[in-house]
Amino acid sequence: MKTYNTDLHLHSPHSIAVSQKLNLDTMVKTSEKKGLDILSTGDILQPEWMKYMENNLLKEEGGVFSYKNVNFILQTEIEDEESIHHVVFFPDFESVREVQNKLEPSSKNILDEWGGRPRVNLSPAEIVDIVTDLGGIIGPAHAFTPFKAIFRQGRFKTLEECYQDASKKIDFLELGLSANTELADHLECLEDISFLSNSDAHSQNPRSLGREFNKFLLDSPSFEEILQALRRKNSRKIELNVGLHPKLGKYYKMFCGKCRRRILFKKSKKQISMPFSQYSITENFVIYFANDPESSKVEYINNVAEKKITCPACKEETGNNYKIKLGVSERIATISTYDEPVHPDHRPKYINAIPLIDIIRALKGIKSTNSKTVNKAYNKIIETLGQEFYILIDLPIEEISKYDKEIADVIQAFRNDEITYTPGGGGTYGNIKLDV
Repeated sequence: MKTYNTDLHLHSPHSIAVSQKLNLDTMVKTSEKKGLDILSTGDILQPEWMKYMENNLLKEEGGVFSYKNVNFILQTEIEDEESIHHVVFFPDFESVREVQNKLEPSSKNILDEWGGRPRVNLSPAEIVDIVTDLGGIIGPAHAFTPFKAIFRQGRFKTLEECYQDASKKIDFLELGLSANTELADHLECLEDISFLSNSDAHSQNPRSLGREFNKFLLDSPSFEEILQALRRKNSRKIELNVGLHPKLGKYYKMFCGKCRRRILFKKSKKQISMPFSQYSITENFVIYFANDPESSKVEYINNVAEKKITCPACKEETGNNYKIKLGVSERIATISTYDEPVHPDHRPKYINAIPLIDIIRALKGIKSTNSKTVNKAYNKIIETLGQEFYILIDLPIEEISKYDKEIADVIQAFRNDEITYTPGGGGTYGNIKLDV
């Protein structure tokens, strides 16, 4: 058997807010830089995208789909009547059409030009039954995010609550950019589920595609082998999950639902008698001062969970009372089974990584995500040292240091979990603080 680096959740130009330059050629070009062996097609239920993929993917022996030197799994994302998103994999185009035909009466946009991520007015359990009865695999997408997710605030607390009897047919859960194994394994209901760390890419850019990936141990890059690995059968398995540190994700911290400011707590320099009465407001944060920040934060989170807290910044600026929403970290805290994560024996290691392009941006002090200077530096290090995943995970630090000591120091720091982060939230990505 062989290991394959895989990113199994992408989109297409037929989903809103997706680059129109995303296609097989640009996907393959980025995969070569990153070190990806298997990609998902994304949006395969959309008729034009399905036709494009069917006309271009080569089907090889054993049900393996490929384009140039990259293998592909047929995949889509679906939204159900509960506004929960699901990742779906298909064994072949015939099953794609069968599921499309079955869902079409319950969807107004599944055949539309912008129906890449269709809304289907069926329950989570009904969609699971349809997909699995027709040979597909399904699991919740970005499971903890505050929007369109199974475990978002005010929705479900377990898989069984959401899927009912169909929960037995769920083979995986996608963590999302603001969660990792350390957070998700606070929930007992997930102990038998395999975790996927995927990019949910809306662009072919190396900062998007492959920013999270999985290392699978498979006999071949096929749907059947992926299925066995998700079920941990016949020695097939996920050997490693790699993703952003959750604090770099867009929804790690709680935030105002209107102005999107993130909520932080800091130690007060003087005694405070009234909780949550002392705070400062910046462009991106509401910072509360407390005698004991940790205990005050717990009390605050519990009040936010009960929708009792409004944004002081919005109150001062507009006079309106907009609610504070839980981020991923706080939502997990409110529904946790365990005080500390309990990792089942089958759970692979999770590496909290930082995309190479973001390391370069931080070191150069460049905010733009499309900087020509950053892209030039990124391409040069790839050409010199090898594929991104190899540089980030496996290449000896001394070899990286010979090329660029600052980059080597940052990679060493995140390998040792020594990076300090400004946490993301409210739709804004977090940042790394460099003192290396």
